[in-house]
Amino acid sequence: MPTPKLDTKTQQKIEQDLAAGKTAKSIMKSYGVSAGTVSNVKNGILATDLELKRLQQRASDSGRRYKNALLEIDRLNKELQQFVTVTDHMRYFRPAIIKPKQGGKGEATAMVSITDWHFEETVDLAAVNGVNEFNLKIAQKRIERLWQSVAGIVDMCRTKDRIDTIVVMLLGDLVNGWIHEEFLVTNSLTPPEAVLQVFDALIPGLNFLLKETKAKELIVPCVCGNHGRITKRKMSKKSAETTYDWLIYQLLARWFEAQGEKRIRFILPRGDITYIKIYDKVIRLTHGDNIRYQGGIGGVHIPLRKALDRWNTCMRADYNYLGHWHTNLSGEDYRMSGSLIGYNEFCIRIKAQYQPASQAFELQHPRYGATGAFPLILS
Repeated sequence: MPTPKLDTKTQQKIEQDLAAGKTAKSIMKSYGVSAGTVSNVKNGILATDLELKRLQQRASDSGRRYKNALLEIDRLNKELQQFVTVTDHMRYFRPAIIKPKQGGKGEATAMVSITDWHFEETVDLAAVNGVNEFNLKIAQKRIERLWQSVAGIVDMCRTKDRIDTIVVMLLGDLVNGWIHEEFLVTNSLTPPEAVLQVFDALIPGLNFLLKETKAKELIVPCVCGNHGRITKRKMSKKSAETTYDWLIYQLLARWFEAQGEKRIRFILPRGDITYIKIYDKVIRLTHGDNIRYQGGIGGVHIPLRKALDRWNTCMRADYNYLGHWHTNLSGEDYRMSGSLIGYNEFCIRIKAQYQPASQAFELQHPRYGATGAFPLILS
């Protein structure tokens, strides 16, 4: 610090000279002061600058903290306002009380679509880029899994509904047949051989459902597909009686009749469409090959919708079950089933959408109609 003898006016001039860049020697000569005095004045200036910078930094830090504090206060005020709003709402809120369903179980009918097995057709794993394979061994495994899945889902659905009746809809194309020349070479069996093996697969399956589900009744309505026909083109007259599907259904009905089994009832086909009544609803069954679709926008739904509307002018149905298109698809008044064979070489050729091997399952409710849809995935 400056010595006591150094007056304020001289100290200010020395500070000005130092600020102007004059040397300590010239300043000593100008004011007749010692080197120590000049040094003390210079150190005093530096100390003042440092203190000023410290004060400025503190002010900056304080300003930042103040700004952050204001933001935090604003956030807390918003949370407080939300709390106040909710608190005010809760003061008047009266929660709805949901009571458990009273009374016993409801009632429903299980609907199972059995369709498009193409039992003796082969699908080469390499030819479909590894997404599917199908042969006689795989067909048997998928069929076994099918019956097990039906029994399991019926058991699950019975936790809330009484299910005394199972409708097993045989919707056609259970055998692949020889409708195309290539099938004479690529099929694993001849059509008559396939008929016997499909028959042998259906008998234990239907018996399994009777035993495992303990159903009081199995209704088996049948329709014929297009692959099992024995004619070059599908006929209008006797369209059912000229197919291997029809033969399988006749054999099944006669076998169970011979066994004296009263819990199973067959509804045998006489044409392309079979009608049944579930509760107060009319159900239409058809294979689906009588619907013309050439890959337009909207998919098969649009030609299907047109067909259903035309059929309804003759005999109205509340709901419809179909196969043929190897597609698990549903609408407000129809359910289309997937296939047992799954994705094959023909699907690639026609640019069909990939779907795994599956069959359809759902419930028919006496009041609400179709509900509880479960695709049975078999791949």
